[in-house]
Order: sequence, then C-alpha cells, then structure tokens
Amino acid sequence: MRFSLFLLLILVAAGVYSCKKENKMSKIPEITFLSVVPNSVRSGNSEDSITISFKFKDGDADLGNDPNSPEFDIYMTDNRDGQAYNYHLPFIPEEIKDPAKGFEGTATVVVPAAFLILDTLHQEGDTFNFDIYMKDRAQNESNRITTPDIYLTP
Repeated sequence: MRFSLFLLLILVAAGVYSCKKENKMSKIPEITFLSVVPNSVRSGNSEDSITISFKFKDGDADLGNDPNSPEFDIYMTDNRDGQAYNYHLPFIPEEIKDPAKGFEGTATVVVPAAFLILDTLHQEGDTFNFDIYMKDRAQNESNRITTPDIYLTP
C-alpha cells in the first residue's frame, strides 16, 4: 500500500510537471503591423500626426533599454529619403517581464507631421511608408514590417 501510494504521488508529480507550458516564443523579437491612422497628413503641419501601432513579442523578455542609453528599441525609416526615427519604449518594470514566459504587448508611435516635409520635386504631394523593426537588449533585431502607403499633402 505504501509503495503504491508513493508510486501514485510520483506519477501525479510527473504529470503536473510535464503539463507545465514551455515558452515557445523566440528570443528574437517579433513584430506584427496593426494600423496607421490617418493615412493622409499635411506636410509640415504642427497640428497633424500619424499614429502607427504594432504588436511585439520577445521570448526572453529583454525588451526595453534604459531611456538614457544611446541604444533605441524601435527603429523606423521613412522610405522616401531614408530619414530615421528612433524611439525608446517607455519604462517597463522588470517584475512584469518574465523570461520564462516571454513578453508581449502593443507599441504605438506618434510621428508629428511637422517632421514630414515635401521636397522640391513633390510640391503637389507625395506617397511614402515606414520600415520598422525593434531591437532587444541583446541587440537581436526583429523582423521588419512596412506600413501601408501614407499620403503627404501640401
């Protein structure tokens, strides 16, 4: 009886342990495009802006550099002229990031239209998009996403 109870406890413990979910997220960040709103802004207008949203996930939860660090978290490039827009994620408390489970969320970046200027060849308007990727603290680069076209009007 004692042996069978011991064996039963071992089998239950093994069953519980084997049911523990394993983190299957990659240690390399992954991003997925969600939206760009609006899809048209006035060039150089300080009252207009573009809001870009995307999902992110990272298997070892090492996203979020020190805001005082020269290393950024989000890298965006204007495909018209190669202008870079780089951003830090807001502070993320370490206690909510669990490397055993990974970390995921949604990022929203606001680009003021004041920085989006028509060049001399496109005074009647232009179309552009952004390429976006993220880097974690280990300098792993995520996949790259490209926003849909955005229209820049005079």
